[in-house]
Amino acid sequence: MDCNKTFSILLVDDHDLVLQGLKRIIESSLPEISVISTAMTGREALEKSGPFDVYMLDVELPDMNGLELVQHIRDRYPDSRIIINTIHEEIWFIKNIMRHNVNGILFKSIDSEKVVEALRRVIAGNTYYCRNAERVRRMLHRNTSGGRSCSLSARELDVLKHISDGKSTSEIADELCLSINTVETHRRHLLDKLGARNVADLVMTAVSEGIIPLRKKD
Repeated sequence: MDCNKTFSILLVDDHDLVLQGLKRIIESSLPEISVISTAMTGREALEKSGPFDVYMLDVELPDMNGLELVQHIRDRYPDSRIIINTIHEEIWFIKNIMRHNVNGILFKSIDSEKVVEALRRVIAGNTYYCRNAERVRRMLHRNTSGGRSCSLSARELDVLKHISDGKSTSEIADELCLSINTVETHRRHLLDKLGARNVADLVMTAVSEGIIPLRKKD
């Protein structure tokens, strides 16, 4: 890495305390990152003048699924490096994030030194995953040979979660502000991608592959 080169980063989180904490860590430990911008919503992030060298994103934003934001950034700036910073450490959640071609996954429970290490590695063109995420990445890599490729869009995942909750097509359409035809199209794509014969098979397959969590009975 060129020691004289400077980099830019966009931090996206709906908690100002998190943003300010990350900003202070970067300012004190990573002088090579000379431009630090922040956003608290997906829309605000997309309105920022880009591209940035690195995007560090939360996935729970008030106006947009964070994985949708990843797709928007990838469409606009394919070479940008993206790190997901999340509280969620569940295997199914990590697996879905990794299907969106991110460069790193951090958990908000980690020490600040790990944040610095992750940013340095990603800036250098490498990847960085926290311990749990790295274990899942290796598992996915082992399973790719001869396995079925399953990459769900953020919207397909939303529809799948509603299906697993027992929602009807019309209920899903109302809650996601989609047309019934659009929901049915997503349903057909889900059945095809997961090789499922019906809705029950779809949910069982999604749970077994770690795409969605196993629902606990009340």
